[in-house]
This record gives sequence, structure tokens and C-alpha cells, in this order.
Amino acid sequence: MLHLFIKYPHANQRQIVSLAGLDPVVRESGTSIKGQTRISKAGNRLYRGTLFMAAMASTRHNEKMRLFYERLKANGKHTTQAQIAVIRKLIVVAHSLYKSGEMYDKNRYKIDTGIQLKN
Repeated sequence: MLHLFIKYPHANQRQIVSLAGLDPVVRESGTSIKGQTRISKAGNRLYRGTLFMAAMASTRHNEKMRLFYERLKANGKHTTQAQIAVIRKLIVVAHSLYKSGEMYDKNRYKIDTGIQLKN
């Protein structure tokens, strides 16, 4: 991800997600045919593969990401959709940390998952 951030220093979060090939694309044919929304896969597949493994590890070992993933699954999302949402969240958090020059603070991103943790 660092390579992506350095290569495109002025990109915003939406553009970074798009450059990784994780932006949603609606398949349409005129007004009568509407297909499912899919990811574009326009970016480098190395980024997606690496981020997929990072998302799998974070859903197992990071409590906030695991709760976020489980909440999406409980709301009826398919496993792949929930995994892509975790990957996108990882990209956005990493990009914001890179841009601000800060270190990761687990309390700062507590609200971003949409679930309050028990203390």
C-alpha cells in the first residue's frame, strides 16, 4: 500500500480505493437490464491479493475488524462483500494514517467500525 500512496501522493481516499481496483461498478445495459454491483478489478491484482490476506488476518486478530465483519454478515451481506468492505476499511485507515503522519491508535478508530466495544 505504501507504494500506492507514494506513487499517487495527491490522491484522495476514493481514488486510492479505485487504484487498488476495489471500487464498485454497476453493470447495466440500457434501462431494462441491471446487473449486480461488482468491484472493478481495474487496479493491480497484487494490491488486492495482499490486502485480502491482510483483511483475513485482521478479521481474526483485530477485535474491531472482526466485529465489523460479523455485523455485515449478520445484516445479510455475502462473505465476499464483507471481506471487500474490510479491505476498503483497511485502505482508508492506512491512507489517513499515511497522510496525517500519525501512528495507529485503536481508540480513535473505535467508532469507525460502527460497534461500541465492551470495556
